[in-house]
Amino acid sequence: MNIKERKIELRKQMAKLRASLSDSERKTKTAAINEKLLREVMERLASAQTDKRPPTLFTYMPHKTEADVTPVMEECWSRGYRVVIPKSFPEHRQMRLHEIRSYEDIASGAYGIREPMESLPTLHEIDEVDVILVPGLAFDLKFGRLGYGGGYYDRFIQRYVRANRPKPYLIAGAFDLQIIPEVPLGLFDFRVHHLVTETRSTKANLNMQERK
Repeated sequence: MNIKERKIELRKQMAKLRASLSDSERKTKTAAINEKLLREVMERLASAQTDKRPPTLFTYMPHKTEADVTPVMEECWSRGYRVVIPKSFPEHRQMRLHEIRSYEDIASGAYGIREPMESLPTLHEIDEVDVILVPGLAFDLKFGRLGYGGGYYDRFIQRYVRANRPKPYLIAGAFDLQIIPEVPLGLFDFRVHHLVTETRSTKANLNMQERK
């Protein structure tokens, strides 16, 4: 079985496993995840504050059985921080970032996922993103990530790699059951810097990771 086949099979397994959580379990575990995410993300964004622009969070709208991480963007709104979420273009497997300031700026988009309205301001300068809250189906303790198979985030992160620019701080919130022994990684797959679950908050050694 090659790496592509392994990923396809693993995605099926992890989607089924995550869906096995009851509503009450998901609610309790999500609250614990958000408590840690809020602390870590707000600390990072506060340290990025400058006179030139507000700190910027790139986040996503949770879909189906994902942990609901929207409290993080709500806290950003309350602090006057900038929030951007992606609009997907399936024909090119690309995404464009738009600033949102309330739930009124969000509509249903590709794959039934909530997305920003296309008329909203676009963030063109990717260097202005300070923190990315990254979705995923599975992670490992080497900070490997299994995405959903579209490659949208991999292509976005490659923009920093190709331009030889430092990546934003990459943090993921997931349930403990999404942590597996090893995520199969391809050439263009990226690792996150920080992994948060309902029971742990684990940071990578950034200097070591960037050298890999």
